[in-house]
Amino acid sequence: MSYLVFCTFDLKNATSQDYQNAYADLANIGLKKVVVNNSGAQVVIPTTAAMGAFNGSDASAVCTDIRSRVQATFAKRGFKSEIFVVTGGDWAWASGAT
Repeated sequence: MSYLVFCTFDLKNATSQDYQNAYADLANIGLKKVVVNNSGAQVVIPTTAAMGAFNGSDASAVCTDIRSRVQATFAKRGFKSEIFVVTGGDWAWASGAT
């Protein structure tokens, strides 16, 4: 089954380059800063967040796996961070701006 994973994070005492590296690392996992909506338009996810679709046996397992992968990736770079991951199975999303 396909699950939507949304990850938001905060890096402690980080530079703008650290954040660029974090987004690149998240993209390698499959969590992207720019995603395509149902209409085919590209949407930029708000700052310090990324999302992606992943296959797995259940939402909890996917959530735990992605959280662990993000933690390992950030730890490898020496980042001190807070990470929050949400996973849903029957999902929809919308974007907007003011």
